Amino acid sequence: MKTVLSCAEMRAADAYTIQKLGVPSQVLMERAGRAIAEEAEGMLHARGGRRVVAVCGGGNNGGDGWCAARILSLRGFEVFVWPLSETCSPDCAAQRALYAGEVVHDLPEGVDLVIDAVFGTGFHCAAEGICADAIARINASGAAVLAADIPSGLNGDDGIAVAAVRADATVAVGEIKRGHLLNDGPDCCGRLVRRDIGIELPSPPSGFLLEGADIAPLFPPRRRNTHKGSYGEAAILAGSLAYSGAPLLSAAAALRAGCGYTRLALPEPLFPHMVGKLPAAILTSFPAGDDGCLRADEDALRALCAADCIAVGMGCGLSRGVYDCVRFLLQNYEGTLVLDADALNCLAAFGADVLAGHKGALLLTPHPKEFSRLCGAPLAEVLRSGSALAAAFAKQYGCTLLLKGCTSVVADGDRLRYNAEGTPALAKGGSGDVLSGIAAAVAARGASPFDAACAASFLLGRAGIFAERAVGCADSVTAPDVIEALPRAIASLAREL
Repeated sequence: MKTVLSCAEMRAADAYTIQKLGVPSQVLMERAGRAIAEEAEGMLHARGGRRVVAVCGGGNNGGDGWCAARILSLRGFEVFVWPLSETCSPDCAAQRALYAGEVVHDLPEGVDLVIDAVFGTGFHCAAEGICADAIARINASGAAVLAADIPSGLNGDDGIAVAAVRADATVAVGEIKRGHLLNDGPDCCGRLVRRDIGIELPSPPSGFLLEGADIAPLFPPRRRNTHKGSYGEAAILAGSLAYSGAPLLSAAAALRAGCGYTRLALPEPLFPHMVGKLPAAILTSFPAGDDGCLRADEDALRALCAADCIAVGMGCGLSRGVYDCVRFLLQNYEGTLVLDADALNCLAAFGADVLAGHKGALLLTPHPKEFSRLCGAPLAEVLRSGSALAAAFAKQYGCTLLLKGCTSVVADGDRLRYNAEGTPALAKGGSGDVLSGIAAAVAARGASPFDAACAASFLLGRAGIFAERAVGCADSVTAPDVIEALPRAIASLAREL
């Protein structure tokens, strides 16, 4: 796992390293500038270019840019610096004084690389004046762009950008920040490179970025002396007359994710149309209401409770009957319960207070709009403060919450994990159904809800990448393509141990 910090945590780490450990701030800035210069040199060599301009603000981020420019100049590159402020922080002023190269007041023509060192992670407003103009010019330059620590204009905590540099690569100095990963962060950062410059953390970090090696232990080599009961039973309670595909996608994903039994419980009107469509799953007819949605039948629900994990909500529709099913399982089921899609919408519509009394382990998998409805916060606040809201919600209800996004957040009230593995090809109906099936299978095999959420999010993302490669076009990837790629995604984990 890689450390992920808030901007406040990064500032605290800087202060601790300088004030408590006695590392001079100029030494850290020199290391940061060298890291940026080394990445810039690699990009220039890749393009066969020699001309580079550093666009520098007046803060310490600008100081990193001045330092990188001096080092590149000493290495024989044709270097320019465009300063945007005559007022500089002390460390920035010291680096500016060391630079002996050419200073310009606009982007030179024909540069091969722009180093963006206008704003750092402390910037949380909208760029104005010459800085806004510089950002626009950088984006329109046609040159490769390398961001120093973070693209200027990108919020370092929430990854929201009003007007920001769109970099080809970003050197995260010290540690990765939340803003690199969330919302607009991945689109603005491009290729993210973390460079250690010797900054020490005064306390454990709040979050970590998932890697394949973190998920691999959940899929150890299978012993020869095992049987299907060794790998658990997942029950998928899903579907309605209006949404018949979702349950098949979830159950197929659960089968591919390795649980021993996958039971698919469908509303009675849907059952005859599904016979034989997924031969490896155990098909069960479940009572339904006149609306074609699930009806809460205690005997049928208790029969499902024999499973190690039950996933509910995919394609179920918004109805009181679905809500009553969810409420019964929350109050009576002792295994791991995964609530997705319409299970969450029903809780938001008819009363989420029943979450407080859940009997077994609980995993919720909302996307931002579903979470907004569930927690009562405006969507804009969910996008700005998703990590904190997810952690608080998980703490309040004693559950694990997987907040889906371009980078997903997994929280259980004490731990935060970020998953950036994935592709825009997953931005299509059915991806969430696949995720819920994977989570159910991993939980049925014995993983905790937190580990199941991490695994499901990571494997969905990696399978999406493999599916895109196989199809050849992100626009054309479908959920069945992702399910087909799941075996490759799981197999790839072993290579990362």
